[in-house]
Amino acid sequence: MIADLCFDAPDARGVRRARFVPRSSIPLAAACLVANGLRETLRELFGERCELTIGEPAAIGRDAWDVLSRDAHCFLTSGRQTDIVLVVPQRDASTLVLRAFGEAEASGAPVLSALEMHAVERIAARCAAAFDPLCAERRGVTQRVWAAGVPACVAYFDIRMTLPVALEFGIGIVRELPDPGPAGAFPAALLGHVPVDARVQFAAGSVDVAALLGLAPGDIVQLDTPVGAPAALKVGGRFIAAGEAGVRSGRYSFEVRAVQSAMEAGS
Repeated sequence: MIADLCFDAPDARGVRRARFVPRSSIPLAAACLVANGLRETLRELFGERCELTIGEPAAIGRDAWDVLSRDAHCFLTSGRQTDIVLVVPQRDASTLVLRAFGEAEASGAPVLSALEMHAVERIAARCAAAFDPLCAERRGVTQRVWAAGVPACVAYFDIRMTLPVALEFGIGIVRELPDPGPAGAFPAALLGHVPVDARVQFAAGSVDVAALLGLAPGDIVQLDTPVGAPAALKVGGRFIAAGEAGVRSGRYSFEVRAVQSAMEAGS
């Protein structure tokens, strides 16, 4: 498990206790792509430039999810890699829809009207395209859901708009993204001068435990491999080539007879 070092709030003595917390596997680059897509959607919606700031994805549990989604409108977008929950706090939902309608001042009403709620739902559906870097492939339409009915999100990050109006959105990730594996391979040209440990196995055998424990200088261990049998060249325990072991200029040597074709295909 990968963890981050965090510090609690200072106690009465001003001391902040250090502790390790799980780190989210959501790449920050993917979260930035989501924020960029959301910014462009809102720019089209508002008809003016938008500026956003993003928080780093954090691993969360059920308790944290309950707090983050409390008194908020949640919209679920299902995807192939994971599902995304767009969290719009109640205090920002009214500002969002009124700004979309071209009204600068919020009404201050604690509850959205049916018309306003429908507008927020349509805005959330338009924002769903921004989640593609995480979903990989969206499935179905974005739906409004109750936070209690959504599996606890495993990761979360916030996106805050500073211009043209102050708004905050939350992005909840329902499932961890699959391990992408190695990002890529170095071309052989870059590794041409890197030394590797090569070993040649030209004989092998077996010995019982009693004989092994009784080994003494001068004992001879007979191997199972006959003289002249093919030898194997290995790098990092991986078979590379077959050939014949011998001696040249006072040093052990290996003459290559056949190269592992699978190794060539994977290099």
